[in-house]
Amino acid sequence: MANQFVLDTNIVLDFLLARQQVNPFYKDVPRFILKQQPFLIAAHQLATIEYVFFREIKLLGLEQRDEPKKLWSLFQKNVQLIKTPTFIDWEHPLAQHDIEDYQIHLAAERINAKIITRDINFADLSSICISPIHFIQQSASLPQSAIHIPFLDLKAINNQYSTEFEQAIDRTLNSGWYILGNEVKQFEQAFAHFCGTKHCIGVANGLDALILIIRAYKELGIFQDGDEIIVPANTYIASILAISENRLTPVLVEPDINTYNINPALIEEKITDKTRAILVVHLYGQVTAMTEINTLAKKYNLKVIEDSAQAHGAVYQDKRTGNLGDASGFSFYPGKNLGALGDGGAVTTNDDQLAGVIRALGNYGSHKKYENLYQGINSRLDEIQAALLIVKLKFLDSETEKRREIADYYLQNIKNNEIVLPTVINRESHVWHLFVIRTQERDKLQKYLSDNGVQTLIHYPIPPHQQRAYNHWNDLNYPITELIHQQVLSLPISPVQDMTATQKVVAKINDFN
Repeated sequence: MANQFVLDTNIVLDFLLARQQVNPFYKDVPRFILKQQPFLIAAHQLATIEYVFFREIKLLGLEQRDEPKKLWSLFQKNVQLIKTPTFIDWEHPLAQHDIEDYQIHLAAERINAKIITRDINFADLSSICISPIHFIQQSASLPQSAIHIPFLDLKAINNQYSTEFEQAIDRTLNSGWYILGNEVKQFEQAFAHFCGTKHCIGVANGLDALILIIRAYKELGIFQDGDEIIVPANTYIASILAISENRLTPVLVEPDINTYNINPALIEEKITDKTRAILVVHLYGQVTAMTEINTLAKKYNLKVIEDSAQAHGAVYQDKRTGNLGDASGFSFYPGKNLGALGDGGAVTTNDDQLAGVIRALGNYGSHKKYENLYQGINSRLDEIQAALLIVKLKFLDSETEKRREIADYYLQNIKNNEIVLPTVINRESHVWHLFVIRTQERDKLQKYLSDNGVQTLIHYPIPPHQQRAYNHWNDLNYPITELIHQQVLSLPISPVQDMTATQKVVAKINDFN
């Protein structure tokens, strides 16, 4: 079955007007639909549905009663409009037969959905139509084992906001300003407020955010070529690339095996007279032990740079990530908790001077048009991505809470001695970008879950010191990091994952041996 279903106008009216004689399944279709999605209709259908509904109510002499109004209100709360494409192929058989049906077909086709209709002619001319009885039979008979659980359903996540996205895109297109305009300004202000910082500077991606922080410190004379920055050994390679790109030296420190974040107890022994900063990574969505980190930084006069790419909105001692050090880099890669529909990133800081340098560096080194203070780069968050992020930022806290509910269920119900569950220091300090378990039978478990319809990923299979890009490290040993990379497996978790899917994941893991 398709993941989504668009309702033909006749199906909606059958339900609203209780037309049992023409459609015996007038109640059953909505009942099954609402178990998995709202009522989806193409935008152009709404006026027809409203007109016919209230016309029929008037003909029945019911226009003065409250029930029809309540029913219409209920429908409004459960309907989601999908965009009606503006392109018309007038030679298409459906367009020649019934232009409204053709538009419904185009709208459903755009989101890879099927159409539930009892219109035989419509069904004959469209390969994506399904009858009410066929839909009911499939819905009732679909076995639990046939349900595929994706690791992360980005389409479903973003479809929640399709109406707001359309408004945001139209607003941006109609503005006529597509680089460093009002959308970027509004997002920067909103995200700085969200993080609790004075400044947010939009950049092209999360890697650039870290690169620009370090580069700005070089321009300010605080860092120089050959200086050292301490970084967790088990991080994603981007954290390390940002240091190397600036001709500084990454110094790897092992993580805490329980939290997967850098182990503060191992940092001090790595500090030398060349150490200038600690780059902490809030890996998988859990905040690093910042009290210990900041104490060390103060003792040795070091900068603290946060890699917050996986921890948007996580809270540590009443402050959010992005406001726990001197500066922070964020990624808005589509799969992040706050993800754009393309690449994007940002830097947050309370340092006025640093913010000014970063903003100039990301705009060709220019603080004023055609005047260049630095040999900068082009790294800017574009207007459309900023407009979309403004929409998604409003829902970030509620989406995070849904992730926490899934994580809570996993933690309370996965009961398998072969599985090591993640350690949570504080509920609000973890936003569950990833739910990462460990097992000595990682590859076997991943195949078993895949065979049972559960998609998983590995974050990450090869540690940075074993990568060819850093072949001068290949002979080094980081046993905790290596153990983690050999055993970790990320389970499905997202704000659109329902309890049925979550329960299935748990059941399959508990049955694994």
